[in-house]
Amino acid sequence: LKPVSPPCHLGCVLLWVKREAMDLTRAKNSFDRLRNFRLSPQGFWRSLLSLLLAACISRYLRSLARSFWWHRSMASMLFGSTVVNLRRLLGQRQRYRIEIHQHREKKEEYAVWWPEPPRAPSASRLWILVPGGMSDADSIAGYIDEFLQSNVIAPSEDWCVFHNAGTGTARWQHGTFTGLSDPTFLLDFLQGLNAMDSQNSCRYREIITVGFSVGGMLALATASKVVKPMSGKDKSLVHVNRSLSGSPCRLRFVSVHSPDCVRTTFEAMTKWAFCARLDIPLTLHFWAVNLRSGLLFKCPGGPWFPWPPTWSYMRRFTEAAWAQNEALKLEAEGNAVSVEELKKPFEHFDDSFALRLRKVLPAGEVLRIQNPEDPVVDQTTLDSKCLRCCDIWWVRGGGHVMCFGASKDLARRLRKWVDCKPAAI
Repeated sequence: LKPVSPPCHLGCVLLWVKREAMDLTRAKNSFDRLRNFRLSPQGFWRSLLSLLLAACISRYLRSLARSFWWHRSMASMLFGSTVVNLRRLLGQRQRYRIEIHQHREKKEEYAVWWPEPPRAPSASRLWILVPGGMSDADSIAGYIDEFLQSNVIAPSEDWCVFHNAGTGTARWQHGTFTGLSDPTFLLDFLQGLNAMDSQNSCRYREIITVGFSVGGMLALATASKVVKPMSGKDKSLVHVNRSLSGSPCRLRFVSVHSPDCVRTTFEAMTKWAFCARLDIPLTLHFWAVNLRSGLLFKCPGGPWFPWPPTWSYMRRFTEAAWAQNEALKLEAEGNAVSVEELKKPFEHFDDSFALRLRKVLPAGEVLRIQNPEDPVVDQTTLDSKCLRCCDIWWVRGGGHVMCFGASKDLARRLRKWVDCKPAAI
């Protein structure tokens, strides 16, 4: 091999020195820029917001990849609500005539909203719609309007919207507590229609109660009180006159996307990602309803402001409302007791917010509609024993309670179920 001449060695050394000098110069310039760096307030907040936005987008994309079904169901539900509210803005809002009723024994108010203009007075079938989440018939969710627009209810049939105590413009009078699955006030309304009276005739030959979400719990709890359970011999038949009171009025019940236990449903929400924490908006709605009904002012021992606006606030306030109600009962009997002494954990009165069906109800009289991809009522929180106690349809689409707009076939299928002729006993 031919040896390298000395001038080449010198050239390599000079090139190396030049490169090192340039690197040192760049490093010094970078250090000077870093030392002289000054971030303006606008630049600081812009950078902070950019970091937060990037973190939120990253978490959302990760949630979208892991639980695509949840986001799809939420999108379907929000789309249905948007369509209903756009119709309302265009003047297609349902008008109501509000009646305030008072329970015969408890003397508490509950509200019944009738459509305006009134329906045919000669209608033989009445639909009682029960909204969920302590909401009103004209809530922003829009599922009552969507159900009415699905044409399940025939033009010749009558309908109304039942609101439990403390909702639908009804205000608390003497007590402060009623369970969301307590059928006391709905039974009082049915008795007022003579639907459960074997002596006096009811103007309707058939009454169908349709409950949405938590209202579905109320419908099924009422069905367990008034519908005769099936025996081993008649499980394949659909009978008429199954009311335990012996009334000739046929009582039927439909539940749409109802939970089986409010506590387990909300506890499941607290374990979801932040973007799926639906207990936050539902807590704010819970607070607004109690503010309007006056319940916040009747429970001084409860937390007034919803903070944190999560399930924990709903739990603490409900515990305070229950204790206040018990204290009022004892005070009416002449026994004054401190509210703090009566406070119990939510689990103590869990049955007032849960469905406890243990006997099989006839398929032609009681129906349950559930969404296996419900973004609010997770399927894992449902009670398998309750699911076996009545006929159930699993229908995808519509998210939570917006199924009649998402599935046009569901309305026709329910109408067919309604028109099913009962078999003679």
